[in-house]
Amino acid sequence: MRPLSLFSTFHPPKLLVGLTTIFLSNLSMAQQTLFNVSSADITPKNKSFYQHQLNFYSIQKMEFNAHIVYGLGKGWDAGMNLVDLPIWLGQQPFISINDNNSHKPLYPLLMFSVQKQWVLREDKFTLTTGTQIGPNLSFDISKTQIAMMNYSLVRWQFSKRGYVIGGPYHTNDVFVGGHQNNFGLMLGYEYNFKKRWVIMGDFISGGHEKSKTVIGGGYNISERVQLFLGSLLGFPNHSLSNGVILELNWYGWGHIKVH
Repeated sequence: MRPLSLFSTFHPPKLLVGLTTIFLSNLSMAQQTLFNVSSADITPKNKSFYQHQLNFYSIQKMEFNAHIVYGLGKGWDAGMNLVDLPIWLGQQPFISINDNNSHKPLYPLLMFSVQKQWVLREDKFTLTTGTQIGPNLSFDISKTQIAMMNYSLVRWQFSKRGYVIGGPYHTNDVFVGGHQNNFGLMLGYEYNFKKRWVIMGDFISGGHEKSKTVIGGGYNISERVQLFLGSLLGFPNHSLSNGVILELNWYGWGHIKVH
């Protein structure tokens, strides 16, 4: 996170009310992710998926991310993401933004997403292509820019319990910092080694603010709710801080087998 001198300040009560309104009014509308990489799952037609992440970097520093998805049918889904919102516990400002063009990436971001999946081989291989695009949030509209992330992922379902995914991505400096355009590789895996217990991890290559590795696992609380905990590692970009991710997934249908 950038020093506080680079932030403009939100009024916390007004912001929290605004965020709550956004989530409740758009719950029927972001792609599903492992931790940081798309899982290449497509939400079924007319169904909803919600994911909430908190990234903890210290006792005082955390980051808020929320993803809402709606299934469109025929291998399509679409959604909305509020990401990279820093929260400072016990400090002022409590919630902040960075709209300083000379210190990218900018944040927080309100990004819209769409995905399309093709089945390459029934129950084994799929190809999913997606994009996220949207502005950084600022009180000064002249300081808003467009962040984006494009990707293609091949998913191999090697058993009924697990899969691995991988593929290229293209993004820009508004989203990740670094060079104007960034190309790299994303990898991930998930394995349900017991009915309720899952191991999961992902990796994003490069030398920018998103170039991290997460290793963790989770528990299927019910057929609709999962809770995950992951170790956030500054790798391959060793200049990034390590941390912990807490992730909650809610499915609008009985997606998880727990019996």
